[in-house]
Amino acid sequence: MLKIEQLRIAYEKFGVEIEGATFSGGLNIVLGPNGGGKSTLMRGIIGYDEPGIKVRRIYWDDDPLNGVQDTISYLPQENPRFKISVADYLTMTSERVSGSAYSAAVERFDISHLTNQSIENLSGGEFKRVQCAQLSIEEKPVIMIDEIEQGLDLKYQHEMMQWLRREAPFRTIITSMHDASLALTYADTITLVRGGRITGPMSPSAVTSEMLSVCYDLPLEVERRSGSALVYHRRL
Repeated sequence: MLKIEQLRIAYEKFGVEIEGATFSGGLNIVLGPNGGGKSTLMRGIIGYDEPGIKVRRIYWDDDPLNGVQDTISYLPQENPRFKISVADYLTMTSERVSGSAYSAAVERFDISHLTNQSIENLSGGEFKRVQCAQLSIEEKPVIMIDEIEQGLDLKYQHEMMQWLRREAPFRTIITSMHDASLALTYADTITLVRGGRITGPMSPSAVTSEMLSVCYDLPLEVERRSGSALVYHRRL
């Protein structure tokens, strides 16, 4: 369980202020508009961007979360690329990787045909799958991904969400997204972020059309059909 007792981040024209938010084991998805504070929240939990962090009291299993290298696997929106093979990239953040763990990750993320290529030459979706494979090999108790669906086509969006669902019983997963339909279909909890403030975490079933409409400043409708969610613009 990851608990934010207090997190305050202040920039010149924007800030984030959060108190008493708890992310339990499972798939916790953060939704909100561009510039609403999703990425800032992620970096605040990690402890990045220190000049902007004014207060950071965050706990993992009741212990202060200071150094995160042994606890959190983190994938930001943008990651620099450099000349390294996919095979070497997969293991560069882990001290010891068994052959079975490596093979399982390569198969799970459908990247066996990419292992000899340089990450510089991958498409955005291929690179995202390689990055997620790297996180899975690390086997840390917390996975954090900023915009999991970025760069992925429809097939791989669902495959990545299914991977997170399989991991959810064993880890605390926090990921931000733009696709509200996908989020409401797969999440254990939803947190809405707007203007540096949050609503949640809460059950996806508690998220109403009115909540999303206010969050995105857009008339939205939520429909639920056979375990899936559909979010669309309400026609005027």
